[in-house]
Amino acid sequence: MRTFFLVLSILAALTVSDPSQKAEGAKEPGQIDQAPTNDTDWYLRVARPGRPVYMALPAFELRGSEAQPAADTLSSVIWTDLEYAALYRLVPKRLYSIIAGNVTPGTIDYYQWESIGTDILIVGTAEIQRDRLVSEVRLYAVQAQEMVFGKRYEGPPSAARTMAHRISDDILLQAGNYHGVARTKIAFSSDRHGENSKEIYVMDYDGQNQRPLTANRSLNITPTWSPDGQALGYISYRRSSPDLFLAFIFQGRGEALVNGPGMTFSPSWSPDGQQIAFTSTRDGNSEIYVIKIDGSGLKRVTEHPSIDTSPCWSPNGREIAFTSDRSGAPQLYVMGADGLNLRRISYEGSYNDSSTWSPSRQYSEIAYSSRIERGPFDIVVYNFETKQVRQLTTGRGSNESPSWSPNGLHLTFTSTRTGSPQVYTMNRDGSNQRRLTSVGNNTTPKWGPVAVAVEAQSEE
Repeated sequence: MRTFFLVLSILAALTVSDPSQKAEGAKEPGQIDQAPTNDTDWYLRVARPGRPVYMALPAFELRGSEAQPAADTLSSVIWTDLEYAALYRLVPKRLYSIIAGNVTPGTIDYYQWESIGTDILIVGTAEIQRDRLVSEVRLYAVQAQEMVFGKRYEGPPSAARTMAHRISDDILLQAGNYHGVARTKIAFSSDRHGENSKEIYVMDYDGQNQRPLTANRSLNITPTWSPDGQALGYISYRRSSPDLFLAFIFQGRGEALVNGPGMTFSPSWSPDGQQIAFTSTRDGNSEIYVIKIDGSGLKRVTEHPSIDTSPCWSPNGREIAFTSDRSGAPQLYVMGADGLNLRRISYEGSYNDSSTWSPSRQYSEIAYSSRIERGPFDIVVYNFETKQVRQLTTGRGSNESPSWSPNGLHLTFTSTRTGSPQVYTMNRDGSNQRRLTSVGNNTTPKWGPVAVAVEAQSEE
C-alpha cells in the first residue's frame, strides 16, 4: 500500500537588500540612508539602569492604497512578535496620538517621542512595486536622535506575514543581540482528521499556518527536528509495529531508519545532526540506542533490567538524559553519549519523564514532566548549577511533553487544562502561557530550529 507524505517547501523567497550596498549619489526611490553610526554598543546608551527599554511601533506608512492589507499585516504581526519576546516594553498605542503629523523618516520629532517614554522608535513603510511587496524598516535611538539600523525587504504580497517575522527577528537582533523565534516552527501529533489515526503537523511559533506533514492514516507520533530544519524524525505505526521514520522535508522523500525487530519509541536528534537516540525493545527490554542517520553504527548505550526510555541530547552532544524506573519509579538520569558516567538528577516527584535539555548558553537546565505527589503532571525545570527545581505549571490539568525554543527562552508543551490535550507555549519562567491548537487532540510538540519557512506540498 502506498504511503503519501505531505512534505514542506519554501513558502516565500524573501530578498533583503543591505543599504550599505547602494551606489553613492542620488537616492533611488525608497532608498534607505546608511546608519550614521558603526557603534555596535549603541544599545548600551539607550538602556538605563533600573528602567525597562521601551519600543514604539507606529503603523507602517502606506505608499499606495493597494498595499493597505500588507501594511496592516506587517504592523500587527511585528507588534505581536515583539510583545511575545518579552524583552522590551511597547509604548501603548493610545499615546501615539500625542505625536503630531505622520511618522516618516524625515519628520521625526524626537522630543515628542521621548516625552511618551520611547527609547527605540521603529518606522516602517509598505508599498507594491510591480506586484512585489516592498517594505523599508528603520530603527532610531530616540535620545541620541540617530538612525541605528535600516533594511529594505521584498517579497510577494501573500508573504506579508513571513516578511513581518523576518523583520521582527532582525529588530530583536539589532536592538539587543537577541535571536528571536518568529520564524521558527513547531511540529506535533494530531488526530483532528479522525479515522483512528494521528498525523504529524507543523505550525508557526504562534499557532498560525497549521498543516499536515504525514497522511498515511496510521499513528504518527513524537516528532524530532534535525538541527538544520531540513528533516523530521518520528514514530509511525504504518507497518503495524512502531518504527522510526525520517521525512526529508525539502527533498520530498521519506524513509524508514529503524524497522524492527521489536518496538521503537521516543526519537531524539543529536545536535550535530549525525545521529538519533531512541528507545527500542529489540533485545527484549526497553533500552536506549543510538544510530547514525545513514542507518549504520547502531549502538546500545544502556543495559539494565528496568525500563529505560525517552532519551534527549545535551546541547554539546556529549551527554544523554533519559527516564528509567531502576530506582522503583520513573526518574531522570544523565549519562555520557557512550553510556558511561551514569547519574540520577531527579528526586522530587513520584513520576518524572519527557526531559528536554535547554539549548541556552546562559542557563544549564532540563525541563520535564513531573507528577507532584498524587496530582496530575506539571512542567518543572532542573538547574544543573544550583541543583534546584522550579515548577512552571500548577493546578490546571495535566501538563506534559515540554520542548525548548531554540533560544532557550520559551517552552512548548501539551496541557489538558481545557479538557482535551492541546499545544501551548510559555516563557522559561512559566509566564505568558498561550494556547496554540484547538481542533482535535494535539500532543508531543517539538520546537524546531530558526528560520524554517515552509508550506505543505504532497508527494507520492
